[in-house]
Amino acid sequence: KRIHVEIAELSLLEDVRALAARLLKKGKSVDVLVNNAGGLINPREETTEGLEKSFALLLMSPYLLSTQLHPLLKKAARPHGVARGVNVLSGGMYSQKIHVEDLQSSKGSYSGSVAYARAKRGLMILTEEWARRWARDGIVVNAMHPGWADTPGVLAALPAFHRVTERVLRTPEEGADTIVWLAAATEAGKVSGEFWLDRGPHATHVLPGTRETSAERREFLKALAAFGRH
Repeated sequence: KRIHVEIAELSLLEDVRALAARLLKKGKSVDVLVNNAGGLINPREETTEGLEKSFALLLMSPYLLSTQLHPLLKKAARPHGVARGVNVLSGGMYSQKIHVEDLQSSKGSYSGSVAYARAKRGLMILTEEWARRWARDGIVVNAMHPGWADTPGVLAALPAFHRVTERVLRTPEEGADTIVWLAAATEAGKVSGEFWLDRGPHATHVLPGTRETSAERREFLKALAAFGRH
C-alpha cells in the first residue's frame, strides 16, 4: 500500500524531464535516489532524440534526473539530517577514461562494452562532483559496483560470458546488497564520493592513463550541462 510507481523511458531525456516534473509537482521529499537503470547495447543505436543510446541511458539520464531532483533530496535532508544518492557502476569503468570529444561513441569502430564502461566512468566523475557540491545541502552521493550477478541483462548482453561464469555469478540479491547498505546504513551516510564493492571503499582508478585531467573534467561537466539544456 505504500508503493507508488512512476514509469518512464529513461533513455529519452524528454521522459526523464517529465518524470522529474511529476515528482517535483508532488513536492514529496526524496530520501534516497538510486540510479540503476541500464543495459549493454550492441550494435550502436540512437534514440528518437538522436543521442547514442548508451550515452543517453547510462550517463545523461542519471545526470538529468539527479540534478532535477536535487531540490527534493535537499528537502529530505533538512528534517532527517542526510539524503542519499547511489549510482550503480561497473568494474568495467576501470578499463576506460572519459573521452569528452567522443561522448556518443561516434568516432571509429563501436563497441558496446567500451561505450558502457566510458559512461560508467563518467558517472563516477559525477558521483565525486555531486558529493563535493551537495555536501552543504546534507546530501551524500556514493557509487558502487554490484559484482557480476546472474541477471537477465547479463544473459542477453554477454551470453558467452554467462555460459562460462554461470556457476560463480552472484545472485541478484547479493548484487543489490551494497546498494541497500548505502541507502540505509547509518555508517554509509557519513561517507560521500566513494566507490564501493561489498560494503567496502575501493580505488576509482587501477590502470594508468584512465584518470582525467582537471581541464578534461571541467569540459566533461560543461558538455553534460549543454546536453541537459537541449
